[in-house]
Amino acid sequence: MRTHTEIVNAAGADRLATLRRVSLHTARSWAQRDSIPAEHWSDIVKADIASWEELGNAAAAKPRKPADQQVAA
Repeated sequence: MRTHTEIVNAAGADRLATLRRVSLHTARSWAQRDSIPAEHWSDIVKADIASWEELGNAAAAKPRKPADQQVAA
């Protein structure tokens, strides 16, 4: 099972940035955080970069911070 970081690296941050119409910095940050926001998954699946299952499993496997340590947006 690949992580979100591995998915970004395999596809290329530049390709994902173009596909999702986000900045290259944003796509690179997904790899750094090991987290691709779910609103981008559909297009990633349609582009045959990763499957729904792979994206979901990678998100589920990532450790979460306790609620009292999370930063409010």
